[in-house]
Amino acid sequence: MNAHELKTEMQQCTGTTGYHKLTWLPLLATDGVKTVAEKAGAFWLVDAIASYQANPEVKKLAIQFWRLEVKDNAAVLYCVEDSGMPRIVEQEIEYTDFPDGDWRFYVQHGIIMLPGEY
Repeated sequence: MNAHELKTEMQQCTGTTGYHKLTWLPLLATDGVKTVAEKAGAFWLVDAIASYQANPEVKKLAIQFWRLEVKDNAAVLYCVEDSGMPRIVEQEIEYTDFPDGDWRFYVQHGIIMLPGEY
């Protein structure tokens, strides 16, 4: 799936009717996140975000703003408290086949969601 197709798919996700356990870690995913994980082969992304939920700096946030910036098959995943704030955690990903672009996800109350599902 290319970036344009994935962005189009994500924009159609408004709200959710279900919550899904996609990882053994304590984090649920909305229908939209499940769709992204399936269509982009990105269950690893849900695992990565879930793995940071025990981090005290991440855990104390009322809402977590996660970004995945992908360029030329490499990426950086990070969490911030709000736009323009310093990165709380950051992980470099040496290789990914996730489409190039700037991808956003939110976590609140143990649920990872797309921006349109917030």
